[in-house]
Amino acid sequence: MLYTFRALGMLLTTFITLPASTMLAMSSCFGVIGSLFILGAANPVMGIIGGVLLGLASSWIWPYYLTVRSRGQMDKEFKFNRMHGLSVVLTLIILLVVQLIATKTKLLNLSFILLAFLFFAAMVGGMQITHRLTFYQGMEKKPKFHVNSLFSLIVLASLVMLIFIIRYSRLKEVSNTFDLLISMASIILFLFLAYYQLDIHKKLFPLSMAAVNRGVVMNYVMLYAIFDSTIRFGFNSLMLVYTIYLVGFQVGPLLNKRHRGARYPLLLLGLVLALFNPTYFVGLFLCALFVGADNRILNDELYANTNIDAERAFLIKYQLSSVGNVSQQLVYMTTIYFVSYFMKIDALGFFNNNIHGGPTVGVLYGVHIFITAVVFICAAVTFYFVRKREQKTTITTL
Repeated sequence: MLYTFRALGMLLTTFITLPASTMLAMSSCFGVIGSLFILGAANPVMGIIGGVLLGLASSWIWPYYLTVRSRGQMDKEFKFNRMHGLSVVLTLIILLVVQLIATKTKLLNLSFILLAFLFFAAMVGGMQITHRLTFYQGMEKKPKFHVNSLFSLIVLASLVMLIFIIRYSRLKEVSNTFDLLISMASIILFLFLAYYQLDIHKKLFPLSMAAVNRGVVMNYVMLYAIFDSTIRFGFNSLMLVYTIYLVGFQVGPLLNKRHRGARYPLLLLGLVLALFNPTYFVGLFLCALFVGADNRILNDELYANTNIDAERAFLIKYQLSSVGNVSQQLVYMTTIYFVSYFMKIDALGFFNNNIHGGPTVGVLYGVHIFITAVVFICAAVTFYFVRKREQKTTITTL
């Protein structure tokens, strides 16, 4: 449930009209409660509630924080200083140490206790920031849940459940036919949901396409590549891939100073390098560089776009990224289930080397080529339209 609602949480914000300050506090509160509920996950009800709340919290807290912070910076009422930066570094070190301890000792409760504390600290800090911002004072804070399309809400709810079933089927032995059916149903529902996003897509194209592509690339690195590299190289690559992503994401914006136009060629090169074992992680690093560079550009251009409310600019970016994230996830899972169905192999073998009757090395590599090719095509098409827009903007400026 945690991963399901983290993947789809931003799509839910389409129906919520609360101010960003309230949603920031709510996401931190959800994080505290969800972490505490996860401690009692032996009880299925507590585990489900905790997973839902933690998934929503992890999905919402960053974009709503960016919205509040940008409002404060724009009104010159908030400044990110050196102390804030040191706090981030210290928190990352603590998280890494706790993660290593929890992994070695199997005391996972330690991680969730720390997580509850950090969410509580974030809630206090967020309330202090928003209290200083004039823009949010006196705004309506009563809960609002605006349904602009009952049908799209029903489709979203159905997609949530199907993605949960897809993830659950990774852990349990189920028939290949069942895998295939839920994958096809998920694709149909996702296409309906994407159709109802076309209005905002038309207003922002090609920025909207760039945001969707961002989600596709992020999911390729942060979800697909972790499973693929773990099976491919025979060790748990989670921390390695996360480290590569974090470093690349932070270094990426430096490209924009002199080599802004190089971000898409680097992404395409990275995807090609990721096809080969010796250059696999170098390719992932180039993909992470792209995400970091393009993220800064999207933030600036969406916030300055006159076709949308500046207060919802970051939310729209993350909503569109969620569309890309979920679409890449569905392509990945559906490909696995189709291959498993027609080749009569165990789908769990794509996630666990110890499964009997799993895919051969050739099948694994074939799936890797196909998944990477889909991401490459998405990136190439996005590059074409983004470059066309940038060239037009340059000519207009001259």
